[in-house]
Amino acid sequence: MFGYIRPVKPELRVKEADRFQQVYCGLCHAIRARYGRFYTYFLSYDMTFFALVAGCGEQTTDPPCGRRCDAHPLTKRPCAPADAALELAADVSVLLTYHKFRDSLADETGPKRLLAGLLCRIGRRGYENARARLPEADREMVHALDDLQALERERCASMDRAADASARMTAAVVPPTGDVRERVLRQMFYHIGRWVYLLDAAADVQEDMEQGNYNPVVLRYGLHTPELTEIKQPLERTLERSLADICMAFDLLEVRRDAELIRNIIFLGMPAATRQVLDGTYQTNGGWGKHGSL
Repeated sequence: MFGYIRPVKPELRVKEADRFQQVYCGLCHAIRARYGRFYTYFLSYDMTFFALVAGCGEQTTDPPCGRRCDAHPLTKRPCAPADAALELAADVSVLLTYHKFRDSLADETGPKRLLAGLLCRIGRRGYENARARLPEADREMVHALDDLQALERERCASMDRAADASARMTAAVVPPTGDVRERVLRQMFYHIGRWVYLLDAAADVQEDMEQGNYNPVVLRYGLHTPELTEIKQPLERTLERSLADICMAFDLLEVRRDAELIRNIIFLGMPAATRQVLDGTYQTNGGWGKHGSL
């Protein structure tokens, strides 16, 4: 959805970097197989991370398969083969993407609102199919998004209340298994959602101030300019609290597959993204202009 959750490539071994790209491509193919091409254009690193975590309890990794796609029509690219984790990640990706369209439709004005409305119409059929597969997750997401939109309408200055509503949407992606693993994963993805929401709010301060959009960081600190220097330390502390809880949840998981890759993302990639956003140096796709390039 946002692309903040990504590994630090120089710290990866070659096989780990290749594995991340294979899961990214495999997820793209899983979305296309289940929902068509439309939702593949909204694939993100964030959902690649979810696919890795969703499958981290498996004992083995199946060898990659070669697949062509719209971005690489002439040569086959190595992809992770479809499995339960990728199919779940495909369903979750569609739900979260569609609700992002809904949120934009409620928030935006002018051409952006028209675009959001068009995306909602085009994506409605895929969303209905994903909702049928994950009805409980969708209900939680709808309730959380309704709460978030109510807070936005009242211009709530509490970062915690706004972030909580967003965090409940990402916690909802965890399948209800009723065991300890579910509780740990819900804690992890709750704080991932909180971190992403607040980090994105910090990244959007200038744009939101120029357009008069709701931004809890602006309201909480009473900002009159988009400069974050004076509030960098307290903002960094609240982001680090969620990062600490994410790390703690990871340490409680029994990870059998892709442990070092997931560890790189959580312990290196997410703190790096935090620093870059607060320093004003963050670049989408790590500075590459190409979709899906690490």
